Amino acid sequence: MKQTMFKTLQHYWTGIAVYDRCQQPSIRSQWQAFKDEMAEFLEKPSIEEFWDILHSAGRVVWKLTGIPLQLLAWPTVRKHGLRFAEQGCIRSRRNCKGHCCHQLSLE
Repeated sequence: MKQTMFKTLQHYWTGIAVYDRCQQPSIRSQWQAFKDEMAEFLEKPSIEEFWDILHSAGRVVWKLTGIPLQLLAWPTVRKHGLRFAEQGCIRSRRNCKGHCCHQLSLE
């Protein structure tokens, strides 16, 4: 699915908002997500995992300051936006725990 940057950002922000509403993120949970991404990278280093680490670190900063530094990790932002547009959830099918309330219309 080809999307414009603007549309990708719309899907990303909507998907993150839906996910966060369901998951109730805290500084602790965002920090844990960062540590989980770091562990994945150390287990199997790749550029994709690097972007995921940067995105997770940006989400921690966003939670603390309101500054959306996670947008610097564009490949992960794009990935989440595309997933939300295609399947209604930012999580991969492999990592989805099935308890997200992502039933939301995009239009």
